[in-house]
Amino acid sequence: MLDNLGFAVAFLCFLLGAALLYDGVHQPDANQALKIVSAAALLSLGLISNWLLVKNKLEWRRNYKKYREGL
Repeated sequence: MLDNLGFAVAFLCFLLGAALLYDGVHQPDANQALKIVSAAALLSLGLISNWLLVKNKLEWRRNYKKYREGL
């Protein structure tokens, strides 16, 4: 359950960051630098969170297989 919630939040951060980056690059205004910096932060948060969740899930499956083979 928490893995699914984590994937959803990470994907939401990634999409929000991508939208802010697109808006910051294509619409020049006074807050352009702030939009680009916050977009980069959200993009990196989404990517790193997804990477860590996938890594954890793969490790869990590997350990579960070892446990099942030992029974």
